[in-house]
Amino acid sequence: MLKRDKKIEKELAMSRIEKLLKLAENVKFEDYELARRYVELSRRIASKYRVRIPRELRNFCKKCFYPYRHDKIRVRVKKDRVIITCLNCGYIRRIPLKPKTSVKPEAR
Repeated sequence: MLKRDKKIEKELAMSRIEKLLKLAENVKFEDYELARRYVELSRRIASKYRVRIPRELRNFCKKCFYPYRHDKIRVRVKKDRVIITCLNCGYIRRIPLKPKTSVKPEAR
């Protein structure tokens, strides 16, 4: 039996995820259900191979997997966060505007 090369598997999974999410982005105005299916498949691949989806490609609802579309979301900016509401399922995503600061405890 041959040993699996996990590095190659993760690279292949990452390229497939990127391709599926770009396809979803291109087709989301023509066939919204197909775009949702592409996002669902990319999420499944990411969880199977334990690969994190890049932040710039995470433009879909975490609950219903529909890609964000200007007529299907509501975006509000509060003091320190952006609030994105999915109008398909009602899921509210809160994104902080200020970066997290790492505070080191002082040595005594």
